[in-house]
Order: sequence, then structure tokens, then C-alpha cells
Amino acid sequence: MRIKVKICGIRTIEAAKAAIDAGADFLGFNFVPTSKRFIDPQKALEIINSIGGQVKIVGVFQNALVGNVIQIASNLGLDFVQLHGYENNNYIKALKTPVIKSITTYDQPQSIKADYFILDRVRRGEGEMVDLEKGAQLAFKLPLFFAGGLNSENVLEVVTKVRPFAVDVAGGVETDGVQDLE
Repeated sequence: MRIKVKICGIRTIEAAKAAIDAGADFLGFNFVPTSKRFIDPQKALEIINSIGGQVKIVGVFQNALVGNVIQIASNLGLDFVQLHGYENNNYIKALKTPVIKSITTYDQPQSIKADYFILDRVRRGEGEMVDLEKGAQLAFKLPLFFAGGLNSENVLEVVTKVRPFAVDVAGGVETDGVQDLE
């Protein structure tokens, strides 16, 4: 099985097209207002319309009002909603879009009813990469996206040792906070 690739933090049409040309299967758009990768939903819609269904589209949210998530998912035609907060099973059940739920190695994911899970560091964007052995244990049990600290130097090791459903990269494809089209 080929491991899928998700490029997150898309903010321009050029970055979206470069990610697709490089083989991305998923593009992530960050709707967390406090994130440095935040994108306004209208701008995201322009980008999504310009790439015409070539890849799966993921909207990233954190502790947002469920009605707002449903509205953005519907307006943008999101394929997945990725949740990075304290969203519970009732919240997830209210969504009409498949869910990728963020977990850490400290969580008990068997109690969460999501379609996929994304394993990330406790503090996103900071610290050491998630332990690969623990990641492999979770990937054996769960449909898992592996995130946090990935870059061109370590992604092969992650793919080989963890065998996740997908890898997810944001900062690892940026130069000075901007997605590097190379």
C-alpha cells in the first residue's frame, strides 16, 4: 500500500499546485484563527476552485463552534474535517463530513469515534518528533496520519518504521514561514 501524503497550511494557488505536482493526496487548509497558517475560508475557496478536485481537501479546526465547522465544510466542499482541540464524540457525530482527529501518544484513541487519526506532538510546531516506536504501535491499530516535525531528511525513516496511512507535513515544506515551491 502506498503511503498517502498530506501537505497542510496551503495559503496560495501556487503552493496548492506545487503540492499536487509533487504527488500530494490531501491538501490542508488551516481555519484556526490563532495559527500562523490561518487562511480565510473565502481565499481557501478560490484555491479549492482553482485545483478542481484533483486531491482530497481537509479543513483544520480547533475548538470551533460545531455550526461554524459544518457551514465551512459545506460551503467549501471539504472532504475531511481535521480536529485539533477538545472535540468529543458528540461533536464529531454532529459533523456531516468524515473526521480526522488529532491525538498524541498520551491519548486513548479507542474511545474516540473518528474516521482517521492524526498523531502529532503535544505542542504542535514545537519539540521532538513523536517517538517512532509508539507511532508504529498506533499505526498498526488505527488509520493514522503521522505529523509533527516531518521534513525531507526524516520522512523516509517515518514511512519505513511507522507505516502510517499517511504522512502530514506543514513546517517541513516551508522556508522562513512560507511554503517553498521547490
